[in-house]
Amino acid sequence: KIRGYRIELGEIEAQLLSHKYIHDVYVNARGSASEKHICAYVVHDEGVALNAQGLRRYLSQRLPVYMIPAYFVMLEQLPLTANGKLDTKA
Repeated sequence: KIRGYRIELGEIEAQLLSHKYIHDVYVNARGSASEKHICAYVVHDEGVALNAQGLRRYLSQRLPVYMIPAYFVMLEQLPLTANGKLDTKA
């Protein structure tokens, strides 16, 4: 829960992955227990200019306002462990 709302991180990931230029996403809740924020790590196609404002607009048509991430981090690729799993600590 964040600010009293039940947040489904998987639903946020699914909606971001439905964007035609996004091919990998990791969403988590960061911060202290009283001040948590949703953060989305996004890997998108090269040569495409995506920004946080455009992604917020895209998600606002698909998700309730309280489920829209406060922060978007654009990455070239998600960090992986030696086993090929997502390295959430990195």
